[in-house]
Amino acid sequence: MKQQSEVENIIKELKDVLKIFSKINEIKPNDKDAIEKLEKFINSSSNLNSIFDTLNNTISKAKEVIVKEKERMFENFKLIESELVMELKEKGIALRECSDGWRIKSIYLKTKPQSSAVSISYNNQVIIDWTKVNSKEEIKSLIDEAEKLLNQYLLSKEDLIDVCWDAYRYAKFKSGKDVVSIIDFYTEFRLVLLRKYLEKNKPDSKITKYIEFPKWAFLYNLDVYRSMWSEIPKNKRIALQTGSMQETMQGKGMYVNGLNPDDEYKIMCYVYEVKEGV
Repeated sequence: MKQQSEVENIIKELKDVLKIFSKINEIKPNDKDAIEKLEKFINSSSNLNSIFDTLNNTISKAKEVIVKEKERMFENFKLIESELVMELKEKGIALRECSDGWRIKSIYLKTKPQSSAVSISYNNQVIIDWTKVNSKEEIKSLIDEAEKLLNQYLLSKEDLIDVCWDAYRYAKFKSGKDVVSIIDFYTEFRLVLLRKYLEKNKPDSKITKYIEFPKWAFLYNLDVYRSMWSEIPKNKRIALQTGSMQETMQGKGMYVNGLNPDDEYKIMCYVYEVKEGV
């Protein structure tokens, strides 16, 4: 027979104490016997001091259980986190410790040891939201899932070069400026993908690809684009530019530099064409 945990026991105790109050929900004002039911409820609740004493004691016990459970979760998480990091280092996988987690290859594993939870992001954009974990294998599984999603959205080199260039051209045309907002560039990036899809297929075909293209997927492609600079034709090169502190604070920029854990994140606000010879 399974032994109940302290958490299960305290929850049961709280439910038992509060059971008497839940009975009021069974009384409907329009019931013919509403008065009789109300009288029965009041009579059964007459000794409220005793009930509240029991409730207060149970709440105090619950607080102690919560503290103990959080300590247990913290210790267990730090153990599996340590095992994970040791394994990754032994395999020669690039990683770096940060204030709230680890940068592992191209992903950022954020941790909440006190909750035994992790989340995974790319360039500050969440790929996998906070998830409870109980083992090293569960964390590795989430990392694998995040990396699979990144690769799933990665364009081929040829497409990436063309899409980035076309997105810049459309954003430039609409703004009338040579330096365009990275947010507008992201919008045009998605529109170019859809436009190319429809051009490749029939105009009235059902769109089954590129309906979604999360910001993390866009930023991953943008970082990959920047990493293959020497392979980009000189007449199709675009680069990124930082903005002012005010523009950054206003959310007009996006994080880049997520491919390598040794690189520092930067916030970029604008996109511009790199002229040949510049």
